[in-house]
Amino acid sequence: MSPKPPSLSNFPRNPGKALVVDDEENIRGLYAEVLEAMGFQVETAPDGLKGLERIQAGPYNLVISDIRMPGLTGVEFYLKAAQARPGSEQRFIFTTGLIDSLNAHEYMIVTEKPCIVKPAKVENIQQAVLELYARRDSGSRS
Repeated sequence: MSPKPPSLSNFPRNPGKALVVDDEENIRGLYAEVLEAMGFQVETAPDGLKGLERIQAGPYNLVISDIRMPGLTGVEFYLKAAQARPGSEQRFIFTTGLIDSLNAHEYMIVTEKPCIVKPAKVENIQQAVLELYARRDSGSRS
């Protein structure tokens, strides 16, 4: 029997805190709006360094990070977040408009995680979150 595809109807009412890290303000706003509608308490950061400060200050149930940002890239942010707060790497979703411009190491990390391709639609954001939660739930039962 194949597993039931994740849906909003069985998503937790209070999924916790989410962090959106993207250097584009309008993208941060869109993702924050979608996540708040899903029940998350959302914080945002304009770059990887600010995102890392937030991760160091406290845990998040979900982190959505752009890959291409000035300063600390999304992949560098991901790796530093995993060091600063072990387990946070299981909560990452990447977003990018340029997936084919990644180097081999970045591509390997990114393709192991859900990735939302820009320009994102509300359904794509929701589906990536649902899939991450479904993957984590099935992993915690095995």
